[in-house]
Amino acid sequence: MNSSKIKFASILLAIYTVLYFGVALMTSATFKDIAALEIIGLPLAVWGGLLIIVTGVVITRLYLRRLEQLEEEGAN
Repeated sequence: MNSSKIKFASILLAIYTVLYFGVALMTSATFKDIAALEIIGLPLAVWGGLLIIVTGVVITRLYLRRLEQLEEEGAN
C-alpha cells in the first residue's frame, strides 16, 4: 500500500471516529437531555444514529472510488 492510500484512509477514519464517538457521547447518560431534544419530531439521538449510518456509507463509497482511481493510474 502506498502512502497516498494510507493517508486518505487515515483521514476518512479520523472523520468517522470523531463523528461516531461524538454521537456516542451525546447519547450517554450525562448528555441525555441533549439527546432527547426533538428535531422535526425525532430525538436528536435518532438523527445522530442516522447520520452515522449515512456517513459510513458515504465514506466507504469515497474510499472505494479513490482506490479505483489509484488503480487506474497505476495501470497506465
